[in-house]
Amino acid sequence: MITERNGWFFLSTAHSSYIMRISSLGHMEHIHYGGYIPASAEGTFWIQGPDDLRLGDGTYYDEDHQHSFLGRMLCEYSTPGKGDTRESALIVEYGNGLITLDLLHQSHRIYPGKDYDILPRVSASDAETLEIVLRDAVLPVFATLRYTVYKEEDIILRSAEIRNECDEDIMLRTVSSVMLDLPDSEWDLISFDGAWARERYENRRALCPGVISVDSKLGFTSSEHNSLLFLARPDADDSHGEAIAVNQIYSGNHLERVEVSPFGFCRVLSSINPFGFGWKLGNGESFRSPEAILSYSSSGLDSLSYNLHRFAVKYIENSIYKDKIRPIAINNWEATYFDFNEKKLMDLAVKAESAGIELFVLDDGWYGRRSDDTRGLGDWVVNRKKLPGGLDGFVRGIHDLGMKAGIWVEPEMVSMDSALYETHPDWMVAIPGRKPSPGRHQYLLDLSRPEVVDYLFSAMSEVFSSGVDYVKWDANRNMSDYFTSSSAVKWQGEFFHRYILGLYSLLDRLTKAFPSILFEFCASGGNRFDLGALSFSPQGWTSDNTDAMSRIRIQHGTFRGYPLSSVSNHVTASPNHQSLRITGLEDRFGVACFGILGYELDLGKLSEEELGVIKEQIAFYKEHRKTLQYGAFRHLPSSDGAVFWMAESDDEMIVLEYQDRNMVNTGRHRRLRIPHADPASLYSVQRREKHVFKEDLGDLWESYSAVSHEPYSITVSGHVLCSAGVALPPLFMGRGFEPSTRILNDNGSDLYVIRKVR
Repeated sequence: MITERNGWFFLSTAHSSYIMRISSLGHMEHIHYGGYIPASAEGTFWIQGPDDLRLGDGTYYDEDHQHSFLGRMLCEYSTPGKGDTRESALIVEYGNGLITLDLLHQSHRIYPGKDYDILPRVSASDAETLEIVLRDAVLPVFATLRYTVYKEEDIILRSAEIRNECDEDIMLRTVSSVMLDLPDSEWDLISFDGAWARERYENRRALCPGVISVDSKLGFTSSEHNSLLFLARPDADDSHGEAIAVNQIYSGNHLERVEVSPFGFCRVLSSINPFGFGWKLGNGESFRSPEAILSYSSSGLDSLSYNLHRFAVKYIENSIYKDKIRPIAINNWEATYFDFNEKKLMDLAVKAESAGIELFVLDDGWYGRRSDDTRGLGDWVVNRKKLPGGLDGFVRGIHDLGMKAGIWVEPEMVSMDSALYETHPDWMVAIPGRKPSPGRHQYLLDLSRPEVVDYLFSAMSEVFSSGVDYVKWDANRNMSDYFTSSSAVKWQGEFFHRYILGLYSLLDRLTKAFPSILFEFCASGGNRFDLGALSFSPQGWTSDNTDAMSRIRIQHGTFRGYPLSSVSNHVTASPNHQSLRITGLEDRFGVACFGILGYELDLGKLSEEELGVIKEQIAFYKEHRKTLQYGAFRHLPSSDGAVFWMAESDDEMIVLEYQDRNMVNTGRHRRLRIPHADPASLYSVQRREKHVFKEDLGDLWESYSAVSHEPYSITVSGHVLCSAGVALPPLFMGRGFEPSTRILNDNGSDLYVIRKVR
């Protein structure tokens, strides 16, 4: 709900308020973002108080307003040159390198939904938009700020549009989607950082005077720093305390800045990265920033994540698979790498189908000259030595088994050893006169050029017309040698953003042409895990690292901002192909089942016992798949060194207990506590009976087998479950086995199903 009263604007969601006003000078002044304050509340003026300070060396606005210091005002969209020396939301060059602007309120309007449309598309059903037009005090340069309010999800969608009505060109150097000024700096900053195979690790630190930046200059969102940021009060945890989230709906270079001013204010900015960016606007031309989301919660980080998850599923995902159950996949990559033929693939598919797997994904190596990763990219024609019946024939064979068929593609890339490069060397991103730098022996196609996008649409349409049901869209290198020869580009600083716009155009065309295909993004693992990608692809490959211990941290950070239904996981071989860590088959499943489950190992090398266990895993997952894909995700209180995750739906809760190390002789029971359980209800708590392999116990197998092991199934009051928690059965401590003894090795896990009895 949006209300305007005498130049004050109240943007209200179910549990939060965003308040701003037009100052006496015409600037947009931020008043409050946090807990709900109704527009009718008395005394909102006193949130800020009168502007009556004098600053010794501060720059006041003019001689008629000696108490007006923009540098100590909470601003909505700041520009340089009039006294605010904090990081700017917008920097525009004009004249001979001038950058001073003074943006003043010109007009505003409130309307239902959104009447503007950009890629990626974000739905605005049941939403309301405030549009504020600002104009420079001297030049006809305009900034239109848009705020779309999603009441029930506690989300505010923000963006900015810059328009030039000057006779001369202007150059955009910095354009922010969000600027948020807060009246104090008593916050911790939480960012999600890493590298390939350790994406989105959560990092938390206290704010201090100065600027903290996290960004990507890799061309994509990147595995180094995700665009998601949290601010949390120092005492905030998963279930308590104030927190704010900011995230861009964008897949390119981004920059997030958090600045603590000398006066203790906090400024948060989320922008296209100004690194290498310059956008020339002629007379009458406009530039729209990516959209970004803001959310606030007074109930901890899990509640904040819940806002983001609900919004992503309801408004960002555009696929027909939105809200739909996702299939369990088998991917042949780690089973075969490039060494496969049709018989080997079909043998794997037959075993997968017999285990209950629903989707077979053919990974890299099926096309052109692609016998290794040095050649073939760009030539999207089937290699009939590997697939004699062609792609159509292979897809029919998979369909005949009763399974869905999937294919891997990497459309944005090209190998020098390819027919495409030999025909169109100019389509590769490279600076004339310089030798380009490869990544994984490959190079980037220039998607800022419309003819390249047209070629890829045609080539991918031919592949997708084979009848595939799923596409894994990969991109295994970052950008370098930044240059485009596109005739549409006025300035090389447009390259990064033009590339992303070209990618979005291609994806928009393909997803409309093939609406029944389930797309999954992959970019050397989780290098493009962002809300922009989620608009076209409802799920993403979370990381190339499938090791359970690593995935606990990777998935934890990912779940902070992205829903379970977007997080794709695979059970792979042990020792793991990335970490060499040895982890039990059941324990790999325990972590992988939170989100979209898949398998990526050679089923032909497994014993009948192991295949039987996989069948049991798949049966369990199918029974609880709705909860594990679309349930509300929560972190439960840790106990005795264990991590507890929970996915909750209306009728059940699935809980993962995970330990990275087995501690001997702790002398105490681990406890499972669910703080938000209904005290007045009665709950059943059942542990999934997992399989124990003989090799897990070695010489102790006979002792273990001699004991009749009891299933764990109890009924407990909600009072007990939420206040004290229940003691879980004891772990093996080195002194024999009892009927209740649990086997939980290093990197071990157990799963629990909790249902309300009454």
